Amino acid sequence: MRIEITTDAAEFRSRTESFLLRDPLRHTVITTSIANQVTGIQTPDRAAQFLAVYADDATVVGVAMRAQRWDVYLGELPEGSVGAVADALAEVVPESTGVEGVVADATEFAQRWSDRFGVSFRPSFTSRLYRLGALRIPDVPGTPRRATESELPLCLEWAAAMHDDAGIPAIALDKAAIGKRVAAGMIWFWERDGRPVSFAAHQIPVQGWSRIGLVYTPPQQRGHGYASAVTAHIAQVLRAENLDVCLFADTANRTAGKIYQAIGFHPTHEFVHHEFS
Repeated sequence: MRIEITTDAAEFRSRTESFLLRDPLRHTVITTSIANQVTGIQTPDRAAQFLAVYADDATVVGVAMRAQRWDVYLGELPEGSVGAVADALAEVVPESTGVEGVVADATEFAQRWSDRFGVSFRPSFTSRLYRLGALRIPDVPGTPRRATESELPLCLEWAAAMHDDAGIPAIALDKAAIGKRVAAGMIWFWERDGRPVSFAAHQIPVQGWSRIGLVYTPPQQRGHGYASAVTAHIAQVLRAENLDVCLFADTANRTAGKIYQAIGFHPTHEFVHHEFS
């Protein structure tokens, strides 16, 4: 087994694309991060680190990353490699404050990091990855429309509020990143009586998939189905482009899980984020 780390997103994609294509749903966060950097949707992060695990025959058998100033994110990793991956990343990004991945791998990584640096760790949030099956469009008053440049401040406000609600850091959601998504038509509002009541966004399509998220409705507008409606509309638009659709939901938010399943999403993987302290 050999581990290599690069800061070049395009180089990493060329080396690992065949591996990532085996399960693009499982690796939606990694493939999206790569695409965002390569296309310029996200300003390239000089601190980004992309890790590949190679078998003895030089084929890629595992991936991980730390990009956009986020914590370590684990893709699929071969059995017995998590400790070595933690050691390799500890050498280049010792300032990392957490790790996210499927529960078993993220917990093993966090324990290795704890042993190495003498820190403690705790689960800060868990999320579930859903994929779209048969889409069901809810009957909800209002209409969808794309966000405009003049609404960038509202998009930023609601994006930050969504992360606050979930207890997830909004580190990468700067004005430039949201502005590029607005300009690309990737952020939608659900509007009723001439004013936005909910919004959602989708990520750049990669390998035949696009992931929905952010999704947010202000507290005073909740309970009317607006989040379901705007999410279903985006899913319908993406399906019309022959894309498969997925999204994440905080497992602590039972309402979100229910509404996504009601419009046709099915749970697949569960992830945990461990915070180091």
